[in-house]
Amino acid sequence: MSGFTFNPPNTDAAPPADPPAADVVAAGGWWPDVNITGVRQAVDLNTNVTPERVRDAVRQAIVDLASEPAMSAWRRDQVAAGFTKLSVVPSRDIEVDGQSDYCLRWTRAVYSLVAADLGERLLGQGLTKAGADRAEALGAEVGLHQRNVTHAVRDFLGRPRIRARMI
Repeated sequence: MSGFTFNPPNTDAAPPADPPAADVVAAGGWWPDVNITGVRQAVDLNTNVTPERVRDAVRQAIVDLASEPAMSAWRRDQVAAGFTKLSVVPSRDIEVDGQSDYCLRWTRAVYSLVAADLGERLLGQGLTKAGADRAEALGAEVGLHQRNVTHAVRDFLGRPRIRARMI
C-alpha cells in the first residue's frame, strides 16, 4: 500500500446546517448576528479560551461597534432611508460571495475586536520566562487586530484609512 487514500467528492445536495442557536450571538436585529465558531476559526483562537469568554468578547465587540458614534449615526441614516437591516443596504463598492461589502466589513471589525480583546486579556495574565517571548509576539498581533478594526470601520464609513498632517 502506498498510504494514499482517495475520498470521493461530497455529493450531498443539502446545504450545510445552520449553526446551533447557542453558537450565535444576536446583534439586535439590524446588525448581522455573529457566529462564535466563525470567530474562533477566523482569528485562530487558542483552545484554552473558553466559549464563555469568546461569547463575552463577541457581545462587547458588537456593543462597542454599534454604539460608536459614527457607526450609530450611519445606521440611523440607513433606517431613515428605509433599510430594515444591514444586509439589505446596497453594497457601496462590491458584493463578495453573496455578501455586501458592508456586512463583510462589519464582520471583520467584530472579529478583530474580539481577537484584540482576548489577546490583551492573555497579555494581562502572569507569564513565565518562557511565555515572555510569546507575549511580545502576542502584543504585535493585538496591534494588528486593532489596526484592522480601524481600517474596517473607516472603510465601512467611506473614510480614508490614514490621516496625515504636516507638522
